[in-house]
Amino acid sequence: MIFPDLDDSALSPQDDSSSSPQLVVPAYFHPEVRPQEWASLAEHAAHIRVLVHNPGTGPGEVRDESFIGPLGQLSAAGVTVVGYVDTNYGQRPTAEILDEFELHVAWYGVSGVFFDRVPTGPAHVAHYARLSRQTRQLGACVVAFNHGAYPIEDYAEHGDLLGTFEGTWDTYVGATVPRWQRSRPAAQFFHLIYSVPHPCFSDAFMLVARRRTGSVYVTDHGGLNPWDRLPDCEYDPQLY
Repeated sequence: MIFPDLDDSALSPQDDSSSSPQLVVPAYFHPEVRPQEWASLAEHAAHIRVLVHNPGTGPGEVRDESFIGPLGQLSAAGVTVVGYVDTNYGQRPTAEILDEFELHVAWYGVSGVFFDRVPTGPAHVAHYARLSRQTRQLGACVVAFNHGAYPIEDYAEHGDLLGTFEGTWDTYVGATVPRWQRSRPAAQFFHLIYSVPHPCFSDAFMLVARRRTGSVYVTDHGGLNPWDRLPDCEYDPQLY
């Protein structure tokens, strides 16, 4: 594949595509519905940096015992499990957000939080700084902000992980990288890419590494919820 033009000013001289990203897995599927896929996650635990637990657009209404065994197996294998919490771009009340995180901890023993639908502009930085601080006080070891696009750099002071792309492969090919990213470690960034044709999987991983992004999830699925199962094709072991 010939890579599209990139903003090379965002890449430091030592950066190249030789270091393959780890996986951030949005596991939005049920163990009883897709048991083999949860078994596959356990088999590939060494490649998973973070697994996002999302039983019901958050922790759900009640604790679901079906998740306990699979999540425990992944945690024992060294995978960081973070609980999904929708923030609706700063519009949800703080108390609701913190309550959902506490349920994730109490019911599933998660060790971090995945804040979804986080804005990119300056108006809500202080709000998310407080959320980061408060969830850490409640036990979060990892705080992830999923912006879906590059935010202003201020957010990087408060999140351990920043989701700076979420979209289709066609869109990703033409995406650009802001200059400020070069001052941050690649490990702080992750991308979520869907509707990727099978032959382009290795190209996607190479392009993610080229863009100094430490973690990624690549899937051939699309639609309203591309994360409702694992990709139909296996990741190439040579990518790791």
